[in-house]
Amino acid sequence: MNVSLRQLKGFLLVARLGSFTRAAEQLHITQAGLSAMMRDLETQFECRLFDRTTRSVSLTREGAAVVPAVHAAVGQLEAAKASVKLSVFAARRILTIAVTPVFASVLAPSVCKAFAAIDPSVDVRIRDVPRGEIQVLVERGEADVGFGIFLKRAAGIHLTSLTRFPLVCVAPAGTLPERVARPAREGLRSMPWSALPELPLIALAADTPVQQVVDECLAKARVARPVRQVCNSMQTILALVAQGFGATILPAMVVPACPVQSFDVARLSGPPTHLAFHQIAKTGHQLSPAVAPFVEAMVEEVNRLCASQPSR
Repeated sequence: MNVSLRQLKGFLLVARLGSFTRAAEQLHITQAGLSAMMRDLETQFECRLFDRTTRSVSLTREGAAVVPAVHAAVGQLEAAKASVKLSVFAARRILTIAVTPVFASVLAPSVCKAFAAIDPSVDVRIRDVPRGEIQVLVERGEADVGFGIFLKRAAGIHLTSLTRFPLVCVAPAGTLPERVARPAREGLRSMPWSALPELPLIALAADTPVQQVVDECLAKARVARPVRQVCNSMQTILALVAQGFGATILPAMVVPACPVQSFDVARLSGPPTHLAFHQIAKTGHQLSPAVAPFVEAMVEEVNRLCASQPSR
């Protein structure tokens, strides 16, 4: 059978009121339209449901017999509709984002706090995963949206550039020249790539987008420094730098994790030194209404904390 909820509700209303005219008025449709709906319903049931005269409308024996079942069906469908509506509303109040561990630990808490001041009704859930898994979570629908540094576009994924992180040199405190070492409570100062300290570099894996840009910039600036160690985690790199094992070149998203007591940090100038930070979403997927205000709050907070620049 191909019966609609609207037909069933119309049937119950006609049965209760005993009038096509009054039932049509309550349904906000024409009498002719309601009559056509009931004729189609009788075709579906393969019997007459109403006896019609010029003066009245009454249920046939068969029509009266199906009333309890139709009542139950309408009740169940309305309950299911309300449940789905409530579920959709609840889902819209939860925003799941996928980010790398360094973003999750260094920036996400401040971003979420700033967003909560704007819309405390949204519960932001953070999935901290390796960069390569962000796309997987977005594709599977396990994350509403992802954020990260991506150099290559992937099929089925839409990238939106949000801001740009400059590359910074991070060295043990007291290593960089005083003219570029960051004073407390001040922003980053710039230094050329040629002024990199004579320290071995602690690097990310060569196949990561960040390290690919770093290596390209080092080559363009004709600066050579030995690589002491390769790590998969920016947090590990910063811990090694803090203990004096070398310097590193990373995007400015790490700046909030580099207190002046332990680190010298300077923005590198010369070759293009900005990495685009993207929003990653599934192509054609309608984003949660919470995404846009969250992104706005995130970009403002990230630019404030990291001396990054709005995307052009």
